[in-house]
Amino acid sequence: MKKIKRQKKYLFVSDFDETISLDDSGVLISQMISIKPETFFSKVKEIRKRNIVQLGGELAYLLITDPAYKNRVKKDTLIKVGQVMRLRNNVKELFKVLKDGIEDVKFTPYVVSACPKPLIVKSLENILPENQIFGTDFKFTSDGRILDIERTAAGQGKVSIIDLLIEKVHIPREQVIYVGDGSSDLHVMLHVNVYGGFTIAVSPSPYLGHISKRTVLSDNALSVLAPILEFCLKYDQNQIKDFFTEIGHPIYKWNRAKTEWLTIE
Repeated sequence: MKKIKRQKKYLFVSDFDETISLDDSGVLISQMISIKPETFFSKVKEIRKRNIVQLGGELAYLLITDPAYKNRVKKDTLIKVGQVMRLRNNVKELFKVLKDGIEDVKFTPYVVSACPKPLIVKSLENILPENQIFGTDFKFTSDGRILDIERTAAGQGKVSIIDLLIEKVHIPREQVIYVGDGSSDLHVMLHVNVYGGFTIAVSPSPYLGHISKRTVLSDNALSVLAPILEFCLKYDQNQIKDFFTEIGHPIYKWNRAKTEWLTIE
């Protein structure tokens, strides 16, 4: 009897702000209502210092409580920011490759972020369906102003969504891939790692680099495919280079190194 080769499935989940995007949504929203970036970062720093919201939920908290933001941001504002948000190169191509699958490996992609959902949906229009996007959901007034938070995908909230998706798509926990860039990704990366999943950092932050299983630095979204090909299909470096050439995006330069972070007095 001929043995049937089963297709292996992976759940691919990515953060949005400065992971898929190049911009920080909080900065763009602030600038849209004439608040300087340094003012926004100062407010975020103070919120983190007080530990009053989960990591990543600072923007949502500001939009409903801070006098400088409250009642000044509408749903239309979020959509306008989504229209001008800069994405990393080849985001559309990345999701196409994942949707099409590679050899006998299939990927189910999602975006899970504490960023306002209407902003993400507009930014990823014609790239990823709305039902594959999880962001912060707000309650709005009749004229579209932000009234309250319905649900935020920050901190432990991201972990809950990952667990929900695992049940939804029926994928083992060790076949979860998570990509992130900052402090709001710490909880979910630890959660994915505990169950044998695969985590990728796309920023050089020391604390995230210690937790993620791989770190890839590039302005091109396709770069995360390199460690994925190695993890899921056991490709070596030459096979990975051949794959990128086949999809029309050859690797021009690839530096691989183990990074040490030292502070010496």
